[in-house]
Amino acid sequence: MPPFSLPIARYRLTLRALTPIQFPAYAGSTWRGAFGHALRRTVCVTHEPDCRQCLLWRSCVYSQVFETPAGQEPLLEKINAAPHPYIMQPLATSGRQYAPGEVLSLELSLLGAAIEHLPYLLHALQQVGERGIGKGDGRYALVTVEQEVAPGAGEWVTIQAAGGSLQALAGIVPSIPPMPDRVRVRLLTPLRLLQEGTPIRTGRFTFQLFTKTLLLRLSLLHAFHAGVALNADFKALSQRAAAVTLEDVDLRWHEWSRYSNRQQNHVQMGGLVGSFALELNGLEDFWPWLWLGQWVHAGKGAVMGMGGYALDCYTGEKAM
Repeated sequence: MPPFSLPIARYRLTLRALTPIQFPAYAGSTWRGAFGHALRRTVCVTHEPDCRQCLLWRSCVYSQVFETPAGQEPLLEKINAAPHPYIMQPLATSGRQYAPGEVLSLELSLLGAAIEHLPYLLHALQQVGERGIGKGDGRYALVTVEQEVAPGAGEWVTIQAAGGSLQALAGIVPSIPPMPDRVRVRLLTPLRLLQEGTPIRTGRFTFQLFTKTLLLRLSLLHAFHAGVALNADFKALSQRAAAVTLEDVDLRWHEWSRYSNRQQNHVQMGGLVGSFALELNGLEDFWPWLWLGQWVHAGKGAVMGMGGYALDCYTGEKAM
């Protein structure tokens, strides 16, 4: 098994609306955009318009989180950017409207070295609330911050209450449980995979394509944000994945678009949702990757919550 050593920390922010707030059908890009602008305003001291031309580029909190310097990692030969070490979970607010006084929730995951930057990121999210978010720039106040004691544990503790100091826990490398005989993979948010620039829809989705993007993402996250090379035999794993047949496939295409300030245009971001089952006998080498992928997501748009999935033990009739 590769030396998986990427610490993960999951946070849940409770917010109270101060003015009416309205989110689009999928709020991930809205949160990401507001978060990024607020963080840059919070930490940038040079005000250089292009981060890559800044003397502090490789040490700045903003660039480390939002514009991660790519470096010379060999795995980046066919892509032009390193993965970013955060994931926002937008489902609780997507398509919702909040009246003043109502409570909303936002989940944020930090990966590897980015966990150390939590105070800056929380301050940035407070700034988002003061400046406004969504249609009409609705404002909110940060009430509490909770942290899951371990990824997937389901136990949350308060690490900051309104006006109190931050008492964050350390990030934890998820432990990998024994492999079951079968699992159902539930795609919780749209999974957007591309092959030669073309989105993979239901008829072309395969285990090989799914694991290829997952293995690459986990490997790059380890390299850039944990300083660890996993050194897996990706070619051999890909060849083995090509022989795996998905079972009980129930997938559909979910289309949505977001507005890109950089491109000054709406960008299509559709992806697959639904589920499929896997017979795991003989797939022992894939099991750790599949398990860890639940916390880092897969495919395009992972930082805004896309490509989230969960693994369920599977009986052949229903997820347990």
